[in-house]
Amino acid sequence: MSVTTKGGDGGETSLYSGERVRKDDALMEAVGTGDELVSHLGELRLRCVEHADTILRVQKTIFTLNAHVATKGEQREKFSVSESDISFLEEKTAEFEEFYGELKAFIIPSGNLKASKADICRTVARRYERRLITVSGYDNFNPAVRKYVNRLSDMLFMLARVLEKEEE
Repeated sequence: MSVTTKGGDGGETSLYSGERVRKDDALMEAVGTGDELVSHLGELRLRCVEHADTILRVQKTIFTLNAHVATKGEQREKFSVSESDISFLEEKTAEFEEFYGELKAFIIPSGNLKASKADICRTVARRYERRLITVSGYDNFNPAVRKYVNRLSDMLFMLARVLEKEEE
């Protein structure tokens, strides 16, 4: 099967459920932001081999979140996050907080290339969260989806701090 289907030439695309929507639909904006985040995380994973397993797990979960967003009706629940996915992020955040220590001042992103990339991922995760809030009222999204992305940005913030400290 070719990547080029020509089905989107008219400005529409298909949801997982087969429904056609405009490419600028808010659902597609959310999915596109999630896809952008996965790509940024891919670069971060290449730079941070010591945290590669954590980052890869997050990338895979975002694929699932995007499938949840791009699916309507009963099929949607096949694609969701669990409390264990959320707990994983909370545990990682706590682990990073313990390693870094107390935050004593406002942080201006820049410490090094790895930390800067983690901060970019964090800001894209925040945008993804905003896009998810926009579309969450459309069709009974699982509230765990937004909760996961909110926890993700916290974890990425602390990962950036850890990456700064690791290179001191």
